[in-house]
Amino acid sequence: MGVRLRALLGILIFMALGGAGWLLQRWEPTLLPIRVIQVEGEMHHHSSQHLQDRLTERLHGGILTADLVDLKRAAEDLPWVGQASLRRVWPDTLRVQVQEYRPIARWGLDGLVTADGVVFRPQGGTIPSNLPMLEGDDKRAPEVTARYLKWRDALERIGHGIQRLSVDPRGDWRIELVSGAELRLGTISVEERLARYLKSASQLESAGRPLTVDLRYSNGFSVKWAPNADTRVRAHPDRVARVGNRG
Repeated sequence: MGVRLRALLGILIFMALGGAGWLLQRWEPTLLPIRVIQVEGEMHHHSSQHLQDRLTERLHGGILTADLVDLKRAAEDLPWVGQASLRRVWPDTLRVQVQEYRPIARWGLDGLVTADGVVFRPQGGTIPSNLPMLEGDDKRAPEVTARYLKWRDALERIGHGIQRLSVDPRGDWRIELVSGAELRLGTISVEERLARYLKSASQLESAGRPLTVDLRYSNGFSVKWAPNADTRVRAHPDRVARVGNRG
């Protein structure tokens, strides 16, 4: 009899808990609703109201039963939102902390990239046209952005800006400057080759306007000049040379 009574008591407790859970799920949203969605963090591309509307559409349950994992996913599905965290604030508030992506450049034709090399592709034509262009395989985005930041600073010190930086599937690096000149760095020793250009840039510009500077030589480079440039500088061994093999 004792065993049966304990079994019966266990069944009754289980049923009571199940019933309480059912009642909680059914009545909790009415008794303890979420009345306020509070957004914290800078929102440059999506207003707080837009985010609040998005979360309201996905909100099911009250302050105790709302699915924060699903709501976090809904917030981070917005194209410019990099990270979101949510927490309940008693008695009726859902607090949302948002960090947006901060793009430093375009990535290909349809994407943007952050300084950490995170590529994201916003929908709806929201890509700023005034950012420089970086191109490469998505897997190389951290490497490309790191070199862009380093090379941008180096080139800015001599008065140049990067319009486009690309690396193709073979690992061939190219830089297009805001001035219109293209620097061909090749696949190896690209840091040394860029340093060679930085050292000689002022001398090249004193002679005319370079269109293409091919640095894929072991000890020098070749230059294609814009029309009417003074090509006499090409005969000067300290300024332009074609030495060694390209790579």
